[in-house]
Amino acid sequence: MIRALEGLRVLDISEGLAGPFAAKLLGDLGADVIKLESPEGDEARRRGPFAGSEDIETSAPFLYANTSKRSVVIDPSDPDDQALQSRLIAWADVVVSHETEASLSTRGLGYEQLSAGNPRVVLTTVTGFGSDGPYADWQWNHLTAGAVGGFTYLCGREDREPLQLGASVTETLTGAYAAVATLIAVHAAQKHGRGDHVDVSAIEAAVNAALLPVQRYDYTGSSGSRRADIGPSPSFILPTADGFVGANVLTQAQWEMLCQFFGKPEFIEDPLFADGWSRMENSRDLATQLAEQTRGRTAEDVFHDAQTWRIPFGLIPTMADVLNLLPHREREFFFDFEHPRAGRVRMPGVPWMFGDERPVGSRTPLLGEHTGEVRSEVGEWTWAEPSPQPSPSGRGGQKESGEIPQRPLEGLRLIDLSMFMSGPMTSLIFADGGADVIKVESVQRIDGWRAGGATDDFWWEWAPQFNWVNRNKHGITLNLTEQRGSDVIRHMVKDADILVENYTPRVMGNFGLSYEELREINPELIMISMPGFGLTGTWSHYTAFANTTEQMSGLPHLTGYADDQPIFSGTTGGDPLAGVMGALALLSALERRRRLHARGEAGGCHIDLSQTETATSFTGEAVTAYSISGDDPGRRGNYHPRMAPHNTYPCMDDQWIAIACETDAQFADLARLMGRDDWLEMASDFVHRDAAREAIDAAIGQYTSSRDAGELMRELQELGIAAGAVYDGRGLLEDQHLQARDFFITQQHTYAGARRYPLQPYRFAHWSGPEVDRPSPTLGRDTREVLARLTSLTEAEVDEMEADDVIGTIPLGERGD
Repeated sequence: MIRALEGLRVLDISEGLAGPFAAKLLGDLGADVIKLESPEGDEARRRGPFAGSEDIETSAPFLYANTSKRSVVIDPSDPDDQALQSRLIAWADVVVSHETEASLSTRGLGYEQLSAGNPRVVLTTVTGFGSDGPYADWQWNHLTAGAVGGFTYLCGREDREPLQLGASVTETLTGAYAAVATLIAVHAAQKHGRGDHVDVSAIEAAVNAALLPVQRYDYTGSSGSRRADIGPSPSFILPTADGFVGANVLTQAQWEMLCQFFGKPEFIEDPLFADGWSRMENSRDLATQLAEQTRGRTAEDVFHDAQTWRIPFGLIPTMADVLNLLPHREREFFFDFEHPRAGRVRMPGVPWMFGDERPVGSRTPLLGEHTGEVRSEVGEWTWAEPSPQPSPSGRGGQKESGEIPQRPLEGLRLIDLSMFMSGPMTSLIFADGGADVIKVESVQRIDGWRAGGATDDFWWEWAPQFNWVNRNKHGITLNLTEQRGSDVIRHMVKDADILVENYTPRVMGNFGLSYEELREINPELIMISMPGFGLTGTWSHYTAFANTTEQMSGLPHLTGYADDQPIFSGTTGGDPLAGVMGALALLSALERRRRLHARGEAGGCHIDLSQTETATSFTGEAVTAYSISGDDPGRRGNYHPRMAPHNTYPCMDDQWIAIACETDAQFADLARLMGRDDWLEMASDFVHRDAAREAIDAAIGQYTSSRDAGELMRELQELGIAAGAVYDGRGLLEDQHLQARDFFITQQHTYAGARRYPLQPYRFAHWSGPEVDRPSPTLGRDTREVLARLTSLTEAEVDEMEADDVIGTIPLGERGD
């Protein structure tokens, strides 16, 4: 098996979780990753939990974020080590750092300095707020990134403090985006021989995944409320005899099946539950009635029973349960290895397979384990500048005029058959990167993400989430259950690079569009299937939506108040996590195809991505911790075992602020700001501070209650204290830093009008994009143009297809004929 990124050389000089996670993902896919560490080691080595006593070699966050790397210790004051670092920089295709580009420049490691000696190098900076803008040098962590990025606003109950997500999702999410953006830059470098600076922002990553506050506010003037005990449509987390189960409904059909499943058919006609809005209004009463029937049954019993009705229920596993889930065992998802100090370690592996082969990495290194090995290799290293290579499809690379394409993924064509958010988010990354993306719906079955529009007229054109995730795409309609519709797909596949779908496994075969059939048409096609539980295994036919995959990852078990039951994240669940990982899988498959072509082999493949596995990848730190220590933190609110204070606090006008003191000095500065000199004796005594956490939180809350959240955030950050206002949609849209970075773009939609949407959370120095030149398509907007461009159908044949509802622009149920 060829490793997808075999031959890619990555120098990881980052610390923490986000940057190292990006480099880990590249390493697990076959890149040669060398991690440079100081003699003290990456700070994540000291985070814990640990396997037994505190040991920098057994920190769970470090173990998880640093597989598939070689560790080399560099002493910055040692001339020989400086020479080794310079040699490694010249060797690298990619350098990953947790510092801003300006900070790196002061040490001679800025992009211009690196590229002067290595023009093809890609420098990826993974920071909290990006490498420029008013907040570029601010402190950040998981708590504050979630606050400023919009996650925290919707997580929790309206009568209690807003909450962080229970695992370090903002950090791993940022790392995944960084890996994606890095491979986009690598793809471009393969075409035109020039590297780039990739600037990744954790706050912007959080905004993209949280999404709802911004979109709700821009379309309705309201950001929604904190009701994470109730999911959308609505959905519920219900108690069972041995734990909890997620009861998830997203469509009217699922609601009606839920009523039948619980023996409540009268609810279908009850005006209290007539539609999604009324059900949300009465959701807590509804949850109480449903819970009466689940309390006496086991979670597994309820889950499997509901799935036979095709209702997308989910389990709420503990960390022990996650490690024992049947689909993970059947699909051999977990990566097991023996570590010299931590012993047996089990953690999430790569959440997809190329065909039936899952990429497998190597164990996490000890500090400096490979220093001698790499030193001995350096003198023998030789490498040549590879010449630019065209895209395997023949459409990529330099244009005939010699002009370098403006957008890095220009020349690729992607057919998007996916629905809702996960698959469309994958294809959005390609569309924003310049690929020709063709989104396929039908008048018989429009994308379910179009529901939720704020008007009765043309409601399917008003859904903010659809209009965000489908920009820059050509929208067509095709009835794939009809021969003429599926034939169009077969014709377009001939010249396509990628096809994306997220149906349950049976559907594509029913259309006559299985990978085996499409491969006969185009052996170079890369097809990604993104079902909830993967294409194989006992549960492969089970139905799953965003809430389901979030639940199956264990995130709700980790999220919530210490004295309460599990809750939803409050946003779009596992969908954005799968969307980002789907893009990473495809970008790595493109690199794999290029390498296979160099060997004279066909490069197409079928990617089997499980959305439950991708969601679990983002809680992997907690899963790893349990595997080495038996530590399952459960729900701890905003508590952090190594920081105090670490919480959200009320401010003026129903605002909130997140504050986290990571060091003794930060706590001392906070005490002085508040006029609490009596706290200074605790500044150098974390144990004392931890014991007094409740009293400290109460005093901080009293102080912050008379302060404006934004002003206090800036004041604390000037002192070097990690702080973040808990932004709602308005706060995000009006934030001076995001405005300075031009993060939101205004699009003019035919029906919805001028609306603001977030861009991708990364920038490229040599590319001003992403250009947003096509608003989200109205239903079937581009059908005739695409059919004329990509098929040989005559205008008369297209007219006949429209008359027969093979294509169209109005949903059948809305035509009134």
